Amino acid sequence: MKYSELHYERIDVDVSRKLMQGMVERLNSASTFDEHLKVIKNVDQFNRDYASYAAMASLNFSRDIHDEDAKAEKEYYDSIGPDMMECLEIYDKAINNSKYKVEISNKLGETFIKQVEMSLKTFDPKIKKMLKEETVLRNRYTKLTAGAQINYKGNKYNLAGLGPFHSSRERSVRRNSYHARFDWFSKNSAELDEIYDNIVKLRHRMATELGYKNFVQLGYMRMGRSDYGPEDVAKFRKQIVKNVVPVVKTLHAKKKVILGLDSIYFYDNINFKEGDPKPKGTPEHLVEQAQRMYRELSTETGEFFDLMVNEDLMDLVNRNGKRPGGFCTSFPKYKRPYIFSNFNSTDHDITVLTHEAGHAFQYYSARNQPLMSYCWPTMESAEIHSMSMEFFTWPWMDSFFKEDTERFKYKHVAGSLSFLPYGACVDHFQHWVYENPNVSPAERNEKWLQLEKVYLPTRDYADLSFPRSGGIWQGQSHIYQSPFYYIDYTLAQTCAFQFWKKSEQTPVEAWNDYLRLCKAGGSLPFTKLVELANLELPFNDNCLASVVKHVTNWLDGIDPQKL
Repeated sequence: MKYSELHYERIDVDVSRKLMQGMVERLNSASTFDEHLKVIKNVDQFNRDYASYAAMASLNFSRDIHDEDAKAEKEYYDSIGPDMMECLEIYDKAINNSKYKVEISNKLGETFIKQVEMSLKTFDPKIKKMLKEETVLRNRYTKLTAGAQINYKGNKYNLAGLGPFHSSRERSVRRNSYHARFDWFSKNSAELDEIYDNIVKLRHRMATELGYKNFVQLGYMRMGRSDYGPEDVAKFRKQIVKNVVPVVKTLHAKKKVILGLDSIYFYDNINFKEGDPKPKGTPEHLVEQAQRMYRELSTETGEFFDLMVNEDLMDLVNRNGKRPGGFCTSFPKYKRPYIFSNFNSTDHDITVLTHEAGHAFQYYSARNQPLMSYCWPTMESAEIHSMSMEFFTWPWMDSFFKEDTERFKYKHVAGSLSFLPYGACVDHFQHWVYENPNVSPAERNEKWLQLEKVYLPTRDYADLSFPRSGGIWQGQSHIYQSPFYYIDYTLAQTCAFQFWKKSEQTPVEAWNDYLRLCKAGGSLPFTKLVELANLELPFNDNCLASVVKHVTNWLDGIDPQKL
């Protein structure tokens, strides 16, 4: 059955409320654990239905923000989200107070109980109205950025459409295209500031209403982080400053030589004088090559990707009206993942076919977990699957890049390592913002520039006035949409580098560890999943230093000028 043939409907809140009240009555009157378990399974199926329809509504709008019907369906599900949280709260309370709580933990795992406990700590009916306001603000950001129409060289482009110009081998093209990009942000910065200012203050009010000092602790619980906190993350950021920033400085100096430039500016984001490697072939050809690649990688990945192709579970090519970016979503009712992206004829297209496919493969592998909440892990764990798949597919990169394969690999490794300080900068910025919710937009921009000096000391914006003013963070959607969802990438990248090392030394063992991790889904928290995969926890004192040593040894063995 293809995606277009999947059944979709609107979930009715009043019907859902009555259904959940009935489920709670059955839980409370259950005389045996088996009766209790049947109710849990019934509620889980209801959750699968609701999550699937909500995901479909959101996806259809992302595919075309100008489709009025799709917009109406997304707005409907956005509007009922807090109401549905309220419906499920009475069920969570019943589970939390159940006389069979120990048996539930023994049967389904303690992760389920922890998820219920965190859910109760992140929601109360008294913040329902504020949650609806938060959704409205997030949607304003999406609509504004997705609807960007940027005039460049006589044509109109959305933000993703400018990508190929940003990576042109011609410096003037890169510079001018970034000017066009940031001119758009400059013209819309006041509205973007207003949206963020309102959303930060709103999240702070929600946190204080729930009894927290500020949004930081609430934000961590909303991300499902049950096994580490802000102190662990702050320690990890310091490791990045100590171990990674100096290496990135060295790569920056090397880049000057490679590109033959006296100074490297922000728009000089290519890695080779002749331009960065680009995939060879049409989008259809690239998908065909990916299908062959996954069939050869393993039986499991072959079956998975055949399903994605045969059932039209991917929307890959950029077009007008399509939301920027890429993501993987899922429809638990149908046990299917879905990949969304914006191909733009850059190497990022192939990263989508590996990174987002890594997310999708993990969901596919965990689709038969006993609970919907176990199908996906928390985000720092989920990004391990995606970033590691980028490395597991290395042996097939010549199918996409031909003679430019080694250049792609160098760019991939250097870029992945160089990303860590940026990821830490975004995270540090968000912690500061939510610890200081009443600062002005100008103060936020100033703080961003201060943090850039710590994490990104080689950045030079030249004559790009908007980022020089400190506003570049406005283009990072996570900051608006998913607070504290960014350090996840750096934690996961540290784990992915470990999988890369293992895949070179003991490939069969590495793949088995990866497959075991994927199948586990979200049945364990992050630290336990890392242990399950036989990886070292990134928070450990010497973990990042060891990882960076392996990466720098590989980079030192490559002369990019000879590639």
